[in-house]
This record gives sequence, C-alpha cells and structure tokens, in this order.
Amino acid sequence: SVPAPKTTPCVRSRCSRLKDTFYLQLCFNFDTKNFKIFSGSKENQFGYTVQQHEVGERQWLLVGAPFESTGKQQTGDVFKCPLDTRKSANCTRLYLGEQRTCGPLWSHECGSSLYSTGICSRVTRNFKLSHSITPALQRCETFIDIVIVLDGSNSIYPWYEVQDFLITMLQKFYIGPGQTQVGVVQYGSTVVHEFSLAEYQTVEEVVEAARSIDQRGGEETRTALGINVARYVTQSHLPRE
Repeated sequence: SVPAPKTTPCVRSRCSRLKDTFYLQLCFNFDTKNFKIFSGSKENQFGYTVQQHEVGERQWLLVGAPFESTGKQQTGDVFKCPLDTRKSANCTRLYLGEQRTCGPLWSHECGSSLYSTGICSRVTRNFKLSHSITPALQRCETFIDIVIVLDGSNSIYPWYEVQDFLITMLQKFYIGPGQTQVGVVQYGSTVVHEFSLAEYQTVEEVVEAARSIDQRGGEETRTALGINVARYVTQSHLPRE
C-alpha cells in the first residue's frame, strides 16, 4: 500500500498567511455604497484641505482650493458641499472676496513683484465674514509721476536709437491707476509736450505713443527750457489720493 501524502506545516503556514492577507485587504474605512462625489478644479488644487461642518440641522463639507482666483489675483477660496442630500450635489464657492479663513499663500501683485503676505479671516458658522487680520500686508500704490525730457535737436542721430532707448525704459515701468504715470517732453529749437501724465493708462498704450514720436529737429538746443517745462508739468499735475 502507498502511504497518503502528508501536508507539510510549511504549506499550512503559507495558506494561513495568504488568508490573513486576504482579510486585511477586505478592511476599508470608507463607505463604498452610500458615497458622494464632489468634483472641482485640479489646477486650483480643489480638495487640498477638507473639514466637516454642521449648522443647525444641516451638514456640510468645507473644501479648500488654495489656487482659486479672484479677478486677476490668486487668492484661494473655500467651497461648501452639502452632505445631507441623497444624491451628489455641486459645491458652492463661498466667495469670501480677497479674505480667506486662513490663507498663508494669499498674495497680490505690484508691478513685477508678487507679495505673498498671507491673510486670516474670522468667518461665522453661517459663512459670514466678520474680521480679517493682515499684519504683513503691503500697499501696492506707488504714485510715481515721471516726465521724460528728450533732446530732439539736429545734433541727435539716428533718432530710432533714441526711440529704442525710450521704449526699453518704458517697458520696465508698471504704468496704471495708483501706480506710475509717464509724460514726455521733447526740446530742440522749440519745446513740445508729446503726451501728458495720465494720458495713457497701460504700458502698451505708452509704448505705442512713444513709437509715434518724431524728431522735432532744430539748430538750437534749448535744454534748460525743456527741463523747466517738465518741472511745470509735474508741479501743475493734480495730486493723487
């Protein structure tokens, strides 16, 4: 007779480990049947932070999106998503303006500079903004008035080099309301006010105007008169608030 084969302890041990592994994989701490899906912008990092919230008998999920934009500024925002509905519903942006519940990445642009000052706000349980704290906030307004004086007499040649220099310089300014204003005065035998302060509101407009400036020419070079006219223009310009 042939003896029956024996099952080695090694085989039983493998089966036991396989069984334990199988049951470990079955464990899950999320409800996979009665779930809700809330979708948002991947680029704005919707879902970076989440917080359960309850107001009265209503239940909400607060979702942070730190790269959400308000106008031209990337301020971040918070969305409220209802949890007390049977079906998945859309999340609603709280539109807290330029104030965040607490946003260390909050920043604002000043010309070519980006100030990441951060901001914290106190919001009531009903999502009403009550108080904000911005201890490191920097004002963006510079209020710089610049009048450029050009020598347009016959001693200057070639003229396009003057224009190239002028345009390169203008492109480095942040021109706009509450920022830099630029005017141009040209002198030769006479003094001409090419364009005044606040006549153009953007860098593009000022550069386009500079491209259209022709050389006035003249046998005389009235430098002092040109500077005096520029002084008068800046002094007579109404102060900005």
